[in-house]
Amino acid sequence: MQKKKFMIYHRDAKKGDPAYSPKSHSAPYYEGRYVKGMEEWASWYCFNKRDDGTYEAELDEAWNEGSHNGGGTITVDIPQEWFSLSYDSFLEHVITLASASHFGFTVEDLKSKKGLKEFFGFKDPIELVRLSDEHIIAFKEEMQEAFQHGFEAYNKDAEETNQWQVLPDEDFYRSLNAEGAKSYEAIDEDGQRVGGAILSIHKTAGELAFLYVKVGVQGKGIGQAIWRAIEDMHPEIEVWETCTPYFDRRNIHFYINRCGFHAVEFFNEHHPDPNMPEQFDQEDGLFKFEKTKDKIQ
Repeated sequence: MQKKKFMIYHRDAKKGDPAYSPKSHSAPYYEGRYVKGMEEWASWYCFNKRDDGTYEAELDEAWNEGSHNGGGTITVDIPQEWFSLSYDSFLEHVITLASASHFGFTVEDLKSKKGLKEFFGFKDPIELVRLSDEHIIAFKEEMQEAFQHGFEAYNKDAEETNQWQVLPDEDFYRSLNAEGAKSYEAIDEDGQRVGGAILSIHKTAGELAFLYVKVGVQGKGIGQAIWRAIEDMHPEIEVWETCTPYFDRRNIHFYINRCGFHAVEFFNEHHPDPNMPEQFDQEDGLFKFEKTKDKIQ
């Protein structure tokens, strides 16, 4: 039976490295022993796709004195029903197989491995493409509608909502044309724009200026898919920042509970954003959120 293989490698110890130890090592299936002159101890977590479309997880261990002298292998089938889970949940299940966690493999190792999602046949629900000039007006109007919709959902005072445009044109174009700005349309599997984002990238610092999901398709996980695609597209970012209005509880929930940000500051008329002091002519406010590299999943 033919197999396609995807391998993740750990060099667990090499003689002379601080992590190297001559002590015996063990796994649930094997009681190891110290091998005199052992130079290296390594392990591989592999995934095999059989020609019948099923998958297995395989853990290989080896030590050597300059050649492959010994080790062991565990092979476990990956249950077919796991493939109906979200990709993140799927990986959380897969890491429990073949003693992978015993050998130090983590979910983060799997998530960071490029091409693994495609190997397992998972598809991203959206694709990010650079915003084209001919789509800017429609993109802006959709974003403004989404932001206004969010505001009005929590403020039933029609007179007030008519007086305040949540996202004025000047704020949109300021972010669109800012130094380091990158603008993306989120395109679904049917080729339709379902949202988008404007970022500002400065070496290892990233600012999420705006992220929106088109009115009518909200509540389907699209926003989270957009954010994950942004993180995947910019792995160089050490710290992400963004802000969201005080009134938008859905956004606050989204950034903290879904995307892993945490609130670090609250801008208001008593403590204005030094970069946009004119924004606080009214009694409103913004939460500032951050997400650091060690929290990026």
